[in-house]
Amino acid sequence: MLLAIALCFASNRDIFSPAKFYHAFLLVFFADVFLSEQNGYVYAVYLGFIFTGMSISLLEAYTLPKQGKALIRREPCRRVPARFVFVLWALSIIPILAQCYLIHITGGLSVLAASISRRVGVWRGLGPLLFLIRLMTPINLVYFTVGLVYEKRHPHLWWFLYVLHLILAVFSAALMGGRSGILARFLLMMMIYNYLRRPVKLRYALIGGATLLVVAAFLGTVRNNLTRLDRIDRISDMRGDALNLRMLSYGVNPLNLVFEREFTDYQYGKTFLTALTNFVPRRVWPGKWAPGRVVLTEFRDGPCYTGLTHTNTGIVVEGIINFGYPLGIGCAFVFLGAVTLLSVQFYVNFLNSIHQRRGLSLLYLVLLYSLLAPVAGSLLYGEFTNLVGNVLTTILLVSVVTLFLRLRFVTYCILSEERMAHDKWC
Repeated sequence: MLLAIALCFASNRDIFSPAKFYHAFLLVFFADVFLSEQNGYVYAVYLGFIFTGMSISLLEAYTLPKQGKALIRREPCRRVPARFVFVLWALSIIPILAQCYLIHITGGLSVLAASISRRVGVWRGLGPLLFLIRLMTPINLVYFTVGLVYEKRHPHLWWFLYVLHLILAVFSAALMGGRSGILARFLLMMMIYNYLRRPVKLRYALIGGATLLVVAAFLGTVRNNLTRLDRIDRISDMRGDALNLRMLSYGVNPLNLVFEREFTDYQYGKTFLTALTNFVPRRVWPGKWAPGRVVLTEFRDGPCYTGLTHTNTGIVVEGIINFGYPLGIGCAFVFLGAVTLLSVQFYVNFLNSIHQRRGLSLLYLVLLYSLLAPVAGSLLYGEFTNLVGNVLTTILLVSVVTLFLRLRFVTYCILSEERMAHDKWC
């Protein structure tokens, strides 16, 4: 593993390349491989992951030197219209009102907080409402990106309003119960700053990453204790360790499960198709196919399955539950290799294009790469449907927010030209 990481950094100094994300996720979410004894097949799969990661590093080393592109410090472009803040805050009213409605229908803030760890079952049927709440994240990311891309008339006021928006976005994500929704936001902001202002130094990235992991471990403990707290102000009565370190075995546990107990209820590709069928309302299709995390949790719990919590699969386990052990593992590595190849190709195109883009075009390109760069690494431990659904939904919402901004800029330019023409005629 150390050799693979050394090769990764030797091949490319950019700390936010696809290979860096791949190795970071492999190191963190499979750390239990080095901490406790695992099934022998788990070690074999992990070794396959390492060789795949080394292939990504070599691919980056082969393609990037030909480009000769280096990240440079960017200066803000033209001044952003003052009405831009109004547009962003007007769009933010939608997720804020949706969050308030969720608090209302669940019985108040304390009840909502106590239901976070059981949200899979408790919030079933609230998909459209949760979708509107998720709009807060792309709005905040676009808000931050524009602050780096455009010159501002009153920068201190701009960033004060942005910090206020960030606080609301983090609070909303905390009420949704997903640690990734909070922590991924700051990781994306670090990436955006890296490509729009100046490259982030490795030591700062390591400190930031370690801080995010500690915060994630603490939030995991808080979430696990919320179900037994009847009042939100009694959170000081938490039980268990201060840091929940189960994330270190997220990638290992599913592998141990399917290798220690034989899985035979093969899905024949249906869990991959649920990335699309999950958007069909259950009242329209009551018996729609179950995604991989549901199939795996039912296999793990048997008759004790409640549907209130689910476990992620990882691409290898997802391949096994669909096509069996030999074929499923082979298909998983082929698919993983294809995704990594596409990720590196997109990364190369991104570095070539970033120097030629300006304004909203540059903003959208950086956001798009920031959302897609971690995908290959996330497949190692995440569930396919959940990963694809989250990425596609976030890209869609970012596109919608960017489109609103582009329409506002077009309107602003047209009005300015008409005003200039009128003044000239007069």
